[in-house]
Amino acid sequence: MMKGSDGLPVWHTRWLATVLLLLPAMVHAFPVVYMLSVSFKDAAEAYRFPPTLFPGVPVYENYSNALKAAPLGTFIVNSLIAALGITAMQMITSILAAYALARMEFTGRKFILGVVVALMMIPSEITIVPNYLLMVRGGMLDTHFALIAPYSASSFGIFLLYQFFRGVPRELEEAAIVDGASRLRFLFQVLVPVSMPAIVAFGVFAFVSAWNQYLWPLVVTQSAAMRTVQVGVGMFRSEQEATSWGMVMAATSMLVLPSIALFVATQKQFVRGLTMSGVKG
Repeated sequence: MMKGSDGLPVWHTRWLATVLLLLPAMVHAFPVVYMLSVSFKDAAEAYRFPPTLFPGVPVYENYSNALKAAPLGTFIVNSLIAALGITAMQMITSILAAYALARMEFTGRKFILGVVVALMMIPSEITIVPNYLLMVRGGMLDTHFALIAPYSASSFGIFLLYQFFRGVPRELEEAAIVDGASRLRFLFQVLVPVSMPAIVAFGVFAFVSAWNQYLWPLVVTQSAAMRTVQVGVGMFRSEQEATSWGMVMAATSMLVLPSIALFVATQKQFVRGLTMSGVKG
């Protein structure tokens, strides 16, 4: 019987690892499971104490009633536009900046890298007032541009891709340049495909962060037609919590689906991007 480094049989080690990983996973998954459960309960059962984990008689009308009570479709579209726009801009700026810092030599490179690292320690809430004043003076309040522009770059994304790009062997770049490739061609045809796990991981992180934004959209949007999901569900909850938690949870369940679907679709690349520190030559 094969034994691991700890002296236990291999199958014992695997079962132990599975249990240790399953317990925290269940703790993190429980709020989502309970949210879905409450979304199928009527008002009386939602307020029952002690609470029940699963609904006695599922109430599917909570979802249709939630769609009628608030323009959830509009909220989702606005959030998708903002989240996809922010993700695209952050990926473009992070890839270009990380390549310059990791693969090019120029005066002030280390200073700029230090500034990027320092910016990671500054809370984004500090920039809300100056960003808001810029939007007001530019007449861009209550627009998709106002939701996207202030978050077009990410110091975290620059540093993450900088670390990954730095691990790619320079022989690849030298060979590409000898063959007549420009720096941009090497970047987008060689470096980006090789670094795709890190890029996908950052893209998922950027999308989820943008999708979950609450304070900035609350500040710069003024009409219901421009509200994002987080602001919209907050308003919806304040109006509905006294009548039906089932409908509130149904609305919330529909609004978290895009984030869950994105992670499920990219989880392999996401995990690889977080675990790989570089590329072996």
